[in-house]
Amino acid sequence: MINLVVFDMDGVLIDSEDLSISIGIKFFQKMGRSLEKKDFLPHLGTGEYDFFSGPAKDNEISFDMREASAFFKSQYKKEIRKKSLALDGAFSFIERVKRAGLKIAIASSAKKWKVEENLRNIGFEPSFFDAVITEEDIKRNKPYSDIYLLALIKCAESSENAVVFEDARGGIRAAKSAGIRTVSLTTTIGKKDAEDEGADAIINNLADIPDFSSSEELESFLFSTEAEEVLYGVNYIKPLERNYSQSVLDKMAFEKAKKARENAYAPYSGYKVGAALISAASGRIYSGCNVENSSYGAAICAERNAVTTALAEEGKLGIDTLIVVSSDNPPAPPCAICLQVLAEFSKSDTRVILSDTEGNKEVYLFKDLLPKPFIFPTMRK
Repeated sequence: MINLVVFDMDGVLIDSEDLSISIGIKFFQKMGRSLEKKDFLPHLGTGEYDFFSGPAKDNEISFDMREASAFFKSQYKKEIRKKSLALDGAFSFIERVKRAGLKIAIASSAKKWKVEENLRNIGFEPSFFDAVITEEDIKRNKPYSDIYLLALIKCAESSENAVVFEDARGGIRAAKSAGIRTVSLTTTIGKKDAEDEGADAIINNLADIPDFSSSEELESFLFSTEAEEVLYGVNYIKPLERNYSQSVLDKMAFEKAKKARENAYAPYSGYKVGAALISAASGRIYSGCNVENSSYGAAICAERNAVTTALAEEGKLGIDTLIVVSSDNPPAPPCAICLQVLAEFSKSDTRVILSDTEGNKEVYLFKDLLPKPFIFPTMRK
């Protein structure tokens, strides 16, 4: 059972890493050296000293750490007070954790002043948390486990009753070394890197986590292998060994299509449609709704909306299953234009599930709905 939720700061709750890197670049520019973002990326999440000394060592630069620290603090405070840098879902997720009666802690490799600036930027005072642990509280920073072990001690919890949210290789390594289950966000590293470090679950950001009101519900969402009882978020990514059965994926996709339908923009026809597709490559679910326009030809159907979302995220697409939810009974199929678009990404045996809002459904193969799609001559086999 989860009693304690521990958050890394940068890249988990706040999108401050690009700001930090830009300041690092400016510091070395003052010394006449031109560094790039890629020089700093391997050194994120392990403290201010490594943030500067790593790129300096890699590029054979001598510098004064005290000067670098003072420059960073001055620039960072000035810039972060200009706008909110909170990551999607950060504020609401922390509030839900608190309402569920769980302890919450911050364990950041950054300095105390920076953590406090970040917390206020996303809308919290440090006193809101049961513990706030920073670089000054430990002798060995991430990737060592010290910071997370101290979080357990300060909150009087065992490792098996805690969960950590991280976004960097060193942070995941630190949390896993402390024996704590770790959820990685893909804000800084990719799925493959997170899996290699042993992340127990992977999400895009905290907005992916659906509403919950108890420790049991949060635990079930994050770690349950009995997914029949849980409806996961659109962009939730599980490690490969924990893929779900087709029936569970169908259930998840139906809920996402149904929810997307509620957001449809249909002021002219009043006819709302939601669609969700399951990627054949990743198993991820992408949803879309219809968006009408006063110029009727500019309207976008839900099915095509889901396709463009999936393409933007994955770069290429193969559709395993498509679910279309409308108010009709019997449920309505995709329009002819959508079928032609879907033909680009579907196989003849791709399943198309048509459903009304109550879950009454009809199942077809794509070839049943469009037996002879138009294929551009150069693409014909």
